[in-house]
Amino acid sequence: MAELLVQRKKRSVLPWVILLLLVAALIGWLVWRNQHVSSDTTPAPNNTTTTQQAPDNGANRNP
Repeated sequence: MAELLVQRKKRSVLPWVILLLLVAALIGWLVWRNQHVSSDTTPAPNNTTTTQQAPDNGANRNP
């Protein structure tokens, strides 16, 4: 009976380990994606917004 309880405890921990790994992978992917997008300013759809924001940032930094 003790061996069955030990096996059940190991099985009940496995879904939590998988869930934690999935959450960690999601967070890591989001962080990598944000760093990759922020360092890359060449995508065509974002050029209109970045060109409009760039003069504002420059104007705020000059004074």
